[in-house]
This record gives sequence, C-alpha cells and structure tokens, in this order.
Amino acid sequence: MATTHTLYENKVLENKITDLVNTKLEVRSLMTIDHSLAESAGLKKVINKYTYTGKVEKLAKAAKNTTKGKVTFVATEYVVNRYQQTYDYNDLDVMQDPMVVDVASAGAATLMANEIKEEYFAELAKITNSHTYAKGTSPSYDTIVDALATLDQEVEDGMFIIMGNDMRAAIRKDSDYKASRQGEILYTGQFGTICGLPCLFSKLVPAKTIYVTHREAIHFLVKKEGTVEQDRDIETKDNTVVYERHGLVTLMDETKSVKITEATA
Repeated sequence: MATTHTLYENKVLENKITDLVNTKLEVRSLMTIDHSLAESAGLKKVINKYTYTGKVEKLAKAAKNTTKGKVTFVATEYVVNRYQQTYDYNDLDVMQDPMVVDVASAGAATLMANEIKEEYFAELAKITNSHTYAKGTSPSYDTIVDALATLDQEVEDGMFIIMGNDMRAAIRKDSDYKASRQGEILYTGQFGTICGLPCLFSKLVPAKTIYVTHREAIHFLVKKEGTVEQDRDIETKDNTVVYERHGLVTLMDETKSVKITEATA
C-alpha cells in the first residue's frame, strides 16, 4: 500500500523554534519586549530622544522669568527587520536519523538568538552617558559608585551591570571589593552584585568597557512573532523549512544607563 509523506505541521515547527529562540535568547530578560508595532500598520518606527533645558530663578515679587525652559529632540527612524532562517532536509535523512529535523530546528534557533543578542549589545554601545577611569589603570569598586552618581537616580531598582571577562577579573582583584565580599568570594568564587546591582558577563562586551543599564533602556519591538512556511519537491523528496520573525532592537531610554570606559589621556 502506498504511503504519503506528511510534512510537520507548520504550527508544530513554529512553536518549537520560537520556544528555542526565546530560551536561548539570554538577553531577552534584559530588555523590554514591546508589541506596540504589532498593533499598528507600517514597518517603520520613529523614536525621539528628548532633552529639556531650563533654569531655576529666584524672583522678586511680580518679577518674570528671564529664561524659559525648552524641549528639543532628535528623531531617529528605524525600519523593521525580517529575521529569517531556512534549512533543508531529505526524506532519506529522516529515515536514517529521526533527530535531523530537531537538530536543524535547534541550529536555526541558535543562530536567530545570537543575531538578536548581537543587536542588543550593538544598541548598548550607543549609550551616550559616559564615565571613565584613569588611563593605564583598572576599574574599581569606586568606579562603579562614581558612575552611578553621574546618573543621579534616587531609585536604582531594576538596574544591572554588564561587563566582559577582563573587567570581571579587574573588579575581583580590587581590594575594596574583596574586603566587602570576602566571606562569599573566598569560598564560592561567585561575583553576584556590585553596589547592590546584579552583575552579568558576556563576551560581546568590548574590552575595557562596563555598562550600567536598565531593562527599560532597550526595547525589542515585535512586529510579528515567529512563523513557519514549508515547501516540498515531490520528485527529489527535499523539504525546505523557512522560519521568520519581524521586529527591531533599539535603544529607547538611556536615562538609567551609563557606559564606563578607560580614559584616552
């Protein structure tokens, strides 16, 4: 009796790969997932960066201000990206090893997650609030304290620190840090918080750089969640799976973010 080849249901693969991407996307919890684009027409997003300037004056009775506050903004237009992964498999591949499709789906999800992760760190690099430590030295516990002071935030809830392995080593060697965390780091080697802020690490952070930021700083604007389409050549028995997502990653609000780097002079 003849048998008919049955493709995986699109929804099955779609859910599988999307779940894998969301799981592998470690930075997902570090940014705001924004679905506002999905609720409106269009593939562009204009983001305004606002600056308020003004002066507080002490005035005599019936006197008027000599200066007035003013809001200026710089508009930046972003275009929604189509993130896509495509892979092929043949019926004979699956007959030989039923794991072929699972492994291919996991590989596609990993590449998709890595692409979005790289865009996240590219947006972090655009932070304009800056603080430096002396050239030829290493950052210390005090460096973080002073950087936080430049932001002048009364509440630091939700903020966190991201650095590379080079800066992690530098902070671990700082005498003030070791003294304050001695009971913990001598026995566990853990490096959990600095100034009460969670500290994270990534190889994608440039050398000699530390970011202090907040989940609200960067948004992943979702236009369309993951979808799958498939095609099949009935003669060659080749199957093609196309997985795509639509959205963009952008720096939205850097009021609670500062980039710490080595001074140039």
